[in-house]
Amino acid sequence: MKKAYTEEQIEAYKAKYPNVVGEVTLVPSKFDESEEDDPCYFLVKKPSKALLTMLGSKEYKDDSEKANNALISNCVLAGDMEMLENDSSVFTGLIEKLINLSNVTKVQLKKV
Repeated sequence: MKKAYTEEQIEAYKAKYPNVVGEVTLVPSKFDESEEDDPCYFLVKKPSKALLTMLGSKEYKDDSEKANNALISNCVLAGDMEMLENDSSVFTGLIEKLINLSNVTKVQLKKV
């Protein structure tokens, strides 16, 4: 599947959001495993501190659909939006990846 964005768009997003832009490749699950895998691509940015704070509020904690939609609308810059909307495996895979982007990648504690 062709990417829904160009190299120029990637560079523009990288300039706008330094160090937080990445590409996610997802392969949707299929009923027939003999079918050839056709990946879809998304250009995403890490969730901001403000977004994470908002998602932690009571309004969003009690409404997972609202929280997921906020995460998608704030973090997905470009990609195969039709697949995102119509394939639950793509939607849940992308949500999971975006949540993982907000986790710390490495923490060290050093005795002083």
